[in-house]
Formats: sequence, structure tokens, C-alpha cells
Amino acid sequence: MKRFEGLRRSPWLVLVLVVAGLATAAAVAVAGLQPANLAYTPNSEGQVTNIDVARAWIKNYYGASGAATGASGGWSTDLNLDSNYAKEACSVANEGTNWLEARSKVKNRAIVLDVDDTTLTTWNYELFSNWDYNPSTNAVFVGLTGTTFTGNMFPATPCMLDMVKAAKNMGYEVFWITGRGDSQHNATIANLVSDTAAGFPEITDVTYSGATVPEIDAGYPMPTAIDTGHGGFTDGLFTKPSVGSYPAYLDKPEFCAAAIATSKSCGTIAYKSGTRAYIESEGYDIVADFGDQFSDLEGGYADKTFKMPNPNYYLP
Repeated sequence: MKRFEGLRRSPWLVLVLVVAGLATAAAVAVAGLQPANLAYTPNSEGQVTNIDVARAWIKNYYGASGAATGASGGWSTDLNLDSNYAKEACSVANEGTNWLEARSKVKNRAIVLDVDDTTLTTWNYELFSNWDYNPSTNAVFVGLTGTTFTGNMFPATPCMLDMVKAAKNMGYEVFWITGRGDSQHNATIANLVSDTAAGFPEITDVTYSGATVPEIDAGYPMPTAIDTGHGGFTDGLFTKPSVGSYPAYLDKPEFCAAAIATSKSCGTIAYKSGTRAYIESEGYDIVADFGDQFSDLEGGYADKTFKMPNPNYYLP
């Protein structure tokens, strides 16, 4: 049984569509129970949530009512762990833990997790950018600027750290699959686990745009070692290869073969489901797949999927 709830990265579209309270039944379906219908055209103003209202509601949801956006805004404030967002994330994490406990006798059991807004929360960047994604500024928060590791700024998603640790203690193998590119692989594993585990010296603070914040090592357990088939990475974190570098296991008609043949980027669903298929081909049973996007979860190769809350952006 699959669980679906919420919506990535066209900021205006998301702010209009994601927030609860849209007028028509079609719009409600977009926000809640299935992937977004990007072809939906409102018939009237009343079927669209005002963007400034949507921003305010999202801030309230994250427990940051009135927080200023932009480089000099409230982005450096700690994530509010008493917010409705945190409560909802914990609800999904607790449901996941219960499922994993019930399936703890499955042979060669494993879980797969997405990174952004599944195991690391990017709310601080949404405030910084005013929901306007920019690869250069986002790279600073990820912890990699050019070839220089500068320290990570994304905290662990509420309750997910405990869930992953519990899974590890129950004998589950742990894998991450992210849409972040190979160039951000080491910075990503440093944020998830620790700087030293990623082969970097320990960093204690990050200074950016006039604010100094503690550098974040989320403290997740190391993923299970596996050959990703590209980039020389074997640490169990699958970052997305660049065009021209896709591994052979993705070069199949049901996954990325068409994109590979035309030298295009493979779509998220094909890339992630193909990677899950590869993990299962290595002998693992993926008991649960966790993601904040529908595209993290679709395409099969998982016994059950869990949709984390994320009203900030949509990635098809």
C-alpha cells in the first residue's frame, strides 16, 4: 500500500498549488492525494491561493510565523521542532518504524531514503531564497562551493534520525538515493553522517551572508557499502551521475535507455526506480522507501512507500 501526500521546484507553482484550502476538488487532489496535475488551469482567482498568503501559511506550518525571508532574514534560526511540520514528519517516521518492526524478519532487508526534505530539511534555504531556487546559493547550504568543502547547513528531518538508527539496530541495510549530482556526493555524505566519515577535516562553524551557524553533522549511520557503478563511489549513497556517465544498470528500456541514447538527463522516476532495481538485484529486499516527492516513490521496487511532508517545491 502506498502513502501519498504533498508536492518541488517551481516556486510560484508550488506556493499556489500546495497549500491547503484550494477551492475545487481537482485542486484538493493536487495538494493531497496524488502527484500534481501541472496542466490544471484555474477558472477563477478563487481557485488559486494568493502567493503572499501561501508563504505566510507555510511559515506558520514550520513554526516560523513572521520570519523574514532573504539573505538577511531568519534563515539561520534553528528548525522549530514543536511545529506542525515537525509533528507531521514525526508521524510518518513513527509509522515507518512500526512497519519496519513488523517486517524485521525479512531476509536481506533494506530501506532506501531520499536526502532533501526526507532525511535533511532544507527549510532554512527556502527562507534564505524566498522559495526561489538558485544552484549557486543552494550549493553553499549543501556544503560544497566549486571544489571546496565549506560545511553543511541542513539539519536532520525531525524523528528521521531515530527511525534510521532503529532500522539499523533491527538489521536493516541502509541506502540513500538523491537527485543531487555526483559533484555533491562527498558534501552530502558529510552532512548525513559526519565530516570525518566523508574524509574531510572536522568543521565547526559556517559563516555566510553575515550569519555564523554551527556546521551540521546529522549523525545518521553510515549507509551499506555498495558499488554505485559510477564516480568510484561505494559508500551506499547514490548521487545522480552526469549525462554520459550513467551506469549500465540504468541503460534499460524501462529506466534511462531512451535518455542515454539521446544524451539527455534521465528523469527522476526512471533514475530512482532503476537504482532501486539495481539494489534489489544485488540481493536486497527493499522493505520501505522514504521520500518527500512522488517521484522518489513511484516506479516500484519497494514493498511500501512513505511520503514525507514538503509544501515547498515539486519535482516531477
